[in-house]
Amino acid sequence: MRNRVIVIGAIVLIAFVIGSRSNRPVIKQSKGETARKMWNDPRARKGRKKLAKKIAKAAKKHG
Repeated sequence: MRNRVIVIGAIVLIAFVIGSRSNRPVIKQSKGETARKMWNDPRARKGRKKLAKKIAKAAKKHG
């Protein structure tokens, strides 16, 4: 009897989790839009700027 209650409770919990996640809207973006967002990201810009400085410094040292 106790095992049956635990199994039913687990099934109800799983059904609740699946049901609560199923009504969330999914916003699909094109690959171009995703790439544009990644390119315009402030952290990505900063990283590209730092990398450009590093490459310029290395080129100056070797060339």
